[in-house]
Amino acid sequence: MRAFALALGLTLGLTAACADARAEPGISPDAWMKDASIRERPLSALILPGAHDAATNWLSPEIQPGSSTQLPKWLAEALKAAERLGIPADQIVRRWARAQTATVGELMARGARYLDVRCGWESSRSEWRVHHALVGRMVDETLEEVKAFLVEHPSELAIVELSHFLGDPDAAAVERLATVVEEIFGDLLAPYPGSTKKLFEMQVGRDFVDQNRRVMIVFEDADVAAKHGFWPAKTITNTYADSDDEKFMESFNRDVVVAFNEPSFAEEALLKLSWTLTTQPRTVLEALNVFEPSNPHSLIELASRRANPKLAGFADSATSFRCAVANILVVDDFVNSDALEVVLRLNSAGPFPRGECAWPAPARVADAK
Repeated sequence: MRAFALALGLTLGLTAACADARAEPGISPDAWMKDASIRERPLSALILPGAHDAATNWLSPEIQPGSSTQLPKWLAEALKAAERLGIPADQIVRRWARAQTATVGELMARGARYLDVRCGWESSRSEWRVHHALVGRMVDETLEEVKAFLVEHPSELAIVELSHFLGDPDAAAVERLATVVEEIFGDLLAPYPGSTKKLFEMQVGRDFVDQNRRVMIVFEDADVAAKHGFWPAKTITNTYADSDDEKFMESFNRDVVVAFNEPSFAEEALLKLSWTLTTQPRTVLEALNVFEPSNPHSLIELASRRANPKLAGFADSATSFRCAVANILVVDDFVNSDALEVVLRLNSAGPFPRGECAWPAPARVADAK
């Protein structure tokens, strides 16, 4: 595993050197946090660009074990379609499970600083693997990739959220995952200070980078997180529209932004805005309609054709009304989006004081989960 990490470090160095900075001249995507204006801010006053369902650029043919109620709603429709067409199930499922086209190292080299890593337990092999409907790479290999990038880029930090512990892991399996995290990151881990509120006072430079505590692990199991000093799941408020309709997703996220800017908003967790479209059973069926070739045929196409092209306009509109967008902004197909450029512009424009947002919104999000 260590040899893997060393080889990976060399690869990341080459990747970073080739990464393009489409945002602004002089901005390097692999080291954008070294800027003084970023270092001097608390994490709560920044927006971090992130990758939804990170590490799903490669997925095996295997369905993730676990209760059917925990698996995506569209999966059953995809399996039925594969059976009707007489083709291997993974050929259809993979289209809607693969959310990224790049490795975790490439995502980070292109600017991603939040990673959504979903961990599934493979009891037959006693392994933790990344998953999204299908089983992917081993989680420890993914985390080694994160570490390799951080070692190569001492000005950068990352938030890694480990969640969706499917496969019915027992307490020993969850403890094993926590131990692997500690072994990989060691002193790079940013310890939980005992209150999520303290996060809103911690500066990027002073409290993270200068201390070389540059990876925040947000861990789904609260008891195990407390034992190992990880950040609890409540550190991040997750929001998503759960729709394949870009107009509904945009309206939903506008409501999230308006609520986030209210003076009454409780500063106890980082707000994550998901600029993502979610596959629905009908999305799978529409893709099989040969008479409508314009329908997206994969989650990547859903992102590249419907969601990501509208992100910049959404962000610019929010800025024009003096609205802070969120603390974390995640997208699918990160490397082919303009998420980093959008986030850099938002960070340059803000943060705006709460109560100044004048963005008209017809409704508010009562509960963001």
